[in-house]
Amino acid sequence: MHVQTNSTQRGWNNLSPLSSSFEGWSYRIFGNVATKFLSNVFEFKGQLAKAGMKIYAETYISMMFFAALVTAPVSIISLALLFFTKLIPLIFLVPLPIYIMIVFMITPSMKAGERASALEREMPFASAYITVMATGGISPYMSIKRLSNVDLMPGMRREAREIMRDVEIFGIDPLSALEHASETHPLDIYRDFISGYASTVITGGDIGHFLEEKTHDIFKARSMRIKAAAERLGMLLESFIIVVVLMSLCFYILFSVDAIYSTGIAMYSTMLMYTFVFAPMLSIVFIYLAHDMQPKSPLNDWRPYKVAAASTAVAAVIFLILIGLLGITPSLLDLPTGVAIALVVMCAPPAIVHSKISRRRTEIEKGIANFLRDLTEIRKTGMAPEKCIENLSKRNYGAFSKELEKISSELSWGLPLRKVFEDFMKRTKSWLSQLVIFLLVEAIDVGGGTIGMIESLTRFNNMTQEVEKEKRMNSRPYIIIPYFAAVMLMATTLMTLMFVGKTVSLATEGMGTRIDLASISTTFTLSVIVHVFMIGLVAGKIGEESIAAGFKHAALLVVIALVASVIIPKVGIF
Repeated sequence: MHVQTNSTQRGWNNLSPLSSSFEGWSYRIFGNVATKFLSNVFEFKGQLAKAGMKIYAETYISMMFFAALVTAPVSIISLALLFFTKLIPLIFLVPLPIYIMIVFMITPSMKAGERASALEREMPFASAYITVMATGGISPYMSIKRLSNVDLMPGMRREAREIMRDVEIFGIDPLSALEHASETHPLDIYRDFISGYASTVITGGDIGHFLEEKTHDIFKARSMRIKAAAERLGMLLESFIIVVVLMSLCFYILFSVDAIYSTGIAMYSTMLMYTFVFAPMLSIVFIYLAHDMQPKSPLNDWRPYKVAAASTAVAAVIFLILIGLLGITPSLLDLPTGVAIALVVMCAPPAIVHSKISRRRTEIEKGIANFLRDLTEIRKTGMAPEKCIENLSKRNYGAFSKELEKISSELSWGLPLRKVFEDFMKRTKSWLSQLVIFLLVEAIDVGGGTIGMIESLTRFNNMTQEVEKEKRMNSRPYIIIPYFAAVMLMATTLMTLMFVGKTVSLATEGMGTRIDLASISTTFTLSVIVHVFMIGLVAGKIGEESIAAGFKHAALLVVIALVASVIIPKVGIF
């Protein structure tokens, strides 16, 4: 018995780490079931490959079944407690193993979508980089290899490292590695670009012409995707406005009637729950949906949010002083006005900061586009790129002029071109500007800065500017919708409240009952102010791809709602 125990112990100790891991145990128990599941029910291998998940499909399905088995006792216990205690929320824990299996089933699709969206915005610039480098005689594989160390394009960097791993570790030739990468990628424009290049090389076609035409097609495809995304975001904003306004009006009418016919605390508690819990949660859901639909930038500027954090603390103190909660002064204003002033104080500073940052970013991007056009022309005279930059530093390029003068000065001091432009990239917070300057430095430092390379870069940068301009123009008309919604929400709510209140007053005129309509109006005005504040944040996220852009809309909407709450009762027809 002792010998058998030692042998068993040695056997367990000799197991590989994989066998003793979660994956190993899962496959050991459910390996056969997983194989039958994949052959008869669902094919999973392709989805795992597109998601970039380095795991066998059989092992993944085994893990799914094992996780469901582990959580089965929770379902059994929840079912027993539900039977004895009649606690209804426990019913959501009963199908927990099914939830686990659903999560496992949809995770590869979600990861594949994230992988595609991470590369979609970078793909035009990656293809432009490969094309510009090919104009200078650099092979696309060497360009992809260089992209594996570029932090500005994290999505492309990941794909480039996958290709390098196949070539330099597994010994696959570059063309086969490129074809394999295109077969298992979820983004269609990436598949077409990589597989098309490999086919062109194999068939002996014109590589330069293919890269130029394909890059143009990628920019056109991005323009079409941006139009479609703008339409979807517009529909999302319209849906949000409809849901918030109609739902709020329905609730307000019910609350108005309840407040007029009864004076219990239930109405106020329900009102507070709807205003400060349900409506913000609904806004967060729409912000998440907009974030998921919009292209992601790897570069984020947190300065407006830092200012917002500081201004929030100041706004809280001002609010406490205005309504007299600190005991320093008596109440100076009513609650809705105090909340409105506090919200404006909170939003105004970050709105100003974001507007300045956005305006400077736009001016720098426009200045770089004009600078590249002039650099292309002056480079045709035969001057060195450094000398061209020195001559162009005397021209006016808006906000980019000061940066260009500093770049020219540092080049005249003998600093390397790459070091000078890397310092500029650290100073600017524009991802597009950093990408364009990176492409320019690579074209000059690696490819010699030939006229053809700079012309290609200028052409692609102009296409980028057109795409970004078109994106702003498509989303601009939708920004006006929240302002109409704010006025309509405030006007309809107050006028409905006045109509119902006066109607009931006429009915109870001889009964000696008096309705405190002012208190009810104050409660509803506060609720509407909070709602339009959230509408402003959502409008900024949907219209300008940033919550920071929503601060100015939120502040303006709060002011409009407050003014409307003062004017509308005076001009109301009821």
